[in-house]
Amino acid sequence: MTNAAILTVGNPVADVIFGFDENLLGSVLRSDLLQQYRPERLENVDPAFVIDESGMATPIDHGNVCVNFDRGAFLASGTPIPSTFEELVDPSVKNDFVVEDPSTSTPGLAFMLATIAKFGGGDDATDGAAWLNYWKQLKANGLSVVDSWETAYYANFSGGSGKGDRPLVVSYASSPPAEVSDTSLPVDQSPTGVVTQTCYRQTEFAGILRGASQPQAAAAFIEFMLGGSFQADVPGQMYVYPVVTSTPLPDTFAKYTAPVDAPLALPYSDVAANRERWISQWSALFR
Repeated sequence: MTNAAILTVGNPVADVIFGFDENLLGSVLRSDLLQQYRPERLENVDPAFVIDESGMATPIDHGNVCVNFDRGAFLASGTPIPSTFEELVDPSVKNDFVVEDPSTSTPGLAFMLATIAKFGGGDDATDGAAWLNYWKQLKANGLSVVDSWETAYYANFSGGSGKGDRPLVVSYASSPPAEVSDTSLPVDQSPTGVVTQTCYRQTEFAGILRGASQPQAAAAFIEFMLGGSFQADVPGQMYVYPVVTSTPLPDTFAKYTAPVDAPLALPYSDVAANRERWISQWSALFR
């Protein structure tokens, strides 16, 4: 989506772009894709998500990419559920973890960025960078890397909808309620859970494309996306959180999600400046 918009910059095939996150925000702004627009309803948005001071990109929803675990598998084995990054490299979970390739997957990229935010070394271009040393430990502990979230979650993960044999996967903080969509069922907890200390913030944005043929209609659509009906529909339809603070959450979110109080994050400008190098460093280890 973003790449297609870059190829048609200034002469877009659409008026609005939606779905790019802060990991692509720097590239979007640098490519001069958007025209400035500050929605009236932006005043209702949690200020924590209004990170583009230029007024080009409007936050619409947010969530967190986190390690998810299969409750049943850990209960059956008696192995303690990991609660930290460090415990993911413990021999007790050898060959248990599957992640997505950061060069082909958005959650895979977010998890790589989480390790950089956690362990540091993002300014180190060598193979001895602190964050890369952590990945070396993951690899030695039997880490599996696949190309997409769908493959990781549905084909390799053993929990919930997964059909695989690995009880740890990189997914979303909102994946557990997605596994229990009907709150009328007598279920005390989701079959999957979240390692909250591994979570990395993800905010999705919308913007009016520069050269839009209907800029007023595009502005009205962005206002609609910040309106009560759209924001209230975000959790149930997209399994992410609304950015408007007064929006009520469905029962599944209240019951089956673990609170993520302090997700990891990196400045979007740092990600834009270093993302390709970080992916190259990671790829040198796993190719």
